[in-house]
Amino acid sequence: MAEIVETETKETGKKGFNIQEKIRKTGDDVDSLAKKTGDEASKLAKSINGEIKSLSGEIKSIDVKDDVKSITVRVEKLVDATGDNAKKLASEIKADIKKLMDKI
Repeated sequence: MAEIVETETKETGKKGFNIQEKIRKTGDDVDSLAKKTGDEASKLAKSINGEIKSLSGEIKSIDVKDDVKSITVRVEKLVDATGDNAKKLASEIKADIKKLMDKI
């Protein structure tokens, strides 16, 4: 589906919405969040959750909305996690983000 969006965008000449790049950046942000603490972590978590929710807003599927809710809850938990627990949780979140991308 992402290819269709990119093709349509090129044909209309409008600035493209590159969903794969957005998801890749969100995955990078999750890695970064695993290393942050305090207010900095909270702000980054809000940004990540906003990006994930914006993806689900474009797709009108119940399955996607359930996946988004699961991811956003765990991103909030990642804010409070540290060390190996944070790394493990970040890895799980990134895997779920990739699964979400595959559904889209």
